[in-house]
Formats: sequence, structure tokens, C-alpha cells
Amino acid sequence: MTLEAVAALGVAIAALWLVLHPLIYPPTSRPRSFEPVDPDETPKGLAFIALKEIEFDRETGKLSDADYDFLKAEYTAMALDALRKEQAEPASDDLEAMIAAKVRSLRSASATTPSDTSIPACPTCGPRPEADAVFCSNCGHRLPTSQACGRCGAALVPGSRFCEGCGRPVAA
Repeated sequence: MTLEAVAALGVAIAALWLVLHPLIYPPTSRPRSFEPVDPDETPKGLAFIALKEIEFDRETGKLSDADYDFLKAEYTAMALDALRKEQAEPASDDLEAMIAAKVRSLRSASATTPSDTSIPACPTCGPRPEADAVFCSNCGHRLPTSQACGRCGAALVPGSRFCEGCGRPVAA
């Protein structure tokens, strides 16, 4: 009997906590997710939809020719204005263009800074963030290595099996 009373008390406390928790600790505001604008909700889209509607209404006999001519002139002017404004404003919300611009700026910045010889650099993609990388994490090409021979200290040619200075075998 006491076990059921304790279980009922626990359920009651849990239910009370679930009800009062949002009141005691209000939720923090979450960042709004990016939602692209529906093309039909833009001024250009609205004008095009209106032009289609008045064309349909004229074909079904709901609109006289005079009313159709008036409305067509009005909505055509709205559509042209919207098209002109759209061409004047650059599309800053194009995600692919923004990413490409960022990649170009990063590559040009890495090309202008003097590169450290200890950081591997891909001939195609530029310096890699991994110091011990053998392959490029972006394109998969083998990274050129500038190693020195352990015996004589001569620079090793990438891909060579023997040191050119002393002839010692080198690990591939």
C-alpha cells in the first residue's frame, strides 16, 4: 500500500513539474531557420499569377474585353517594374554563389601569405589543415613531401626509394 502511494506521489510530482517547468524556466529563443521565399509571393510572382488569372477569366467569359485590356496593362506594368527591380538587385541569398565567393577569398588569401614548409600543400587546393596529411582531404591527390634523409640530411625527392646523397633505402 505504501509502495503505491509513493509511486502515485512520484507521478503527481512529475506531472506537476511538466506543467510548471515552462512557466518557471521560459524557453530560450531559437535562431530562425532559413526558409527561401516562395517565388509566387514576390511582386513578380504576384503579377504573373494575376496575368494568368485575368487571361483565364477572359477565356471563360467572366471578363469583358475592355476590362481585360485595362487589367492586362496594369499587371503588365507591375510585372515589368518587378523584373527591373530584380535585375538591379544582386541575388545575395544565392547560397552556392556565397560559398564559391568564400572559397575564392580563402584560396586567394592562402596564395598571398608565405607558406610554411612544414605544412603540406596540395598543388590544386592549397595548404591543408592536417600537418601529417599524406593525401589531400579535399581532392584526394598525394601531397608532395619534403623530407630529409636520416643519415646524410639530403633532401629526398618525392616518390624516390633511395637517397640521392648517400644511397640509403628510404621508406615509401
